[in-house]
Amino acid sequence: MFLALALYLAAYVLGLGGLWVGRVNRRRERPPVAPKLLRGPGESLRWRLQRLDDALLLQAFGAAFFPMGVFIGGLMLTLNLPGEERDSLMLGVFVLFVLTLLFAGRWLLAKFTLRRDCHLGLLGEKIVAEALAPLAAEGARIYHDVPAGAFNLDHVVVGPTGVFAIETKTRRAGRALAGRRPDEIVFDGAQLVFPWGEDTFGLDQAMHRAAWLTTWLRDAAGEPVTAVPILTFPGWNVATTAAGSEVHVLAPSAIPGLVRNHPALLTPAQLDHIARQLEVRCRDVEF
Repeated sequence: MFLALALYLAAYVLGLGGLWVGRVNRRRERPPVAPKLLRGPGESLRWRLQRLDDALLLQAFGAAFFPMGVFIGGLMLTLNLPGEERDSLMLGVFVLFVLTLLFAGRWLLAKFTLRRDCHLGLLGEKIVAEALAPLAAEGARIYHDVPAGAFNLDHVVVGPTGVFAIETKTRRAGRALAGRRPDEIVFDGAQLVFPWGEDTFGLDQAMHRAAWLTTWLRDAAGEPVTAVPILTFPGWNVATTAAGSEVHVLAPSAIPGLVRNHPALLTPAQLDHIARQLEVRCRDVEF
């Protein structure tokens, strides 16, 4: 009976997996003309979420059936053993089953947590994109999820007042320490003061992203323009207690004001040239 159940479960999982892989990899119908589209906010996260969702069903089945398979296989090994040996081996099988169950549960929980974090990050990217939208009506060009080799620039704004590289960090709120607001981040020029503690989360990354964009503008686009680094936290109030920092730490709603009031740097010809180069780089989304 145990053997029949084990074979049934194995056939069920393998058959389901085969059908799912066939569905995902089969030839897809495409329109006669398939133009490439510009990347949207959080495009990389959107694709990552899709891959996670595609695999989630099989992962859930695997996490459920693998411990059961270990247990059933262990029971089958003990059937023909003498009583004393069978009892000791049964204990070992049970311990192995519990360990396998814990491992599978933690592994599946990590997958669900990763999906939850990606969904939160995608929501944050959309919040920032919505805050930047009014700049487009004022002549700025806005690009999202700009490919940069091993990483992506979350948002790039190109306008008459310069080029801005925006790094988005979406964080959940934690328990606030005494005397601190639970919804506020304070930037003192050197570190970020969160309700639960201090760190430099995202500051170096924002600088690195802007430096890469500056180099690319010079080498690939032929424009000697320095990109302005911005670090933003969707869903948070952000206060700055120090002026003159290289990185601007802002709430999404404050970014348009910074862009509008930054000293004018670009001529219309420069703006169009940089925008064309960025559009070529970002127009890679297919049907």
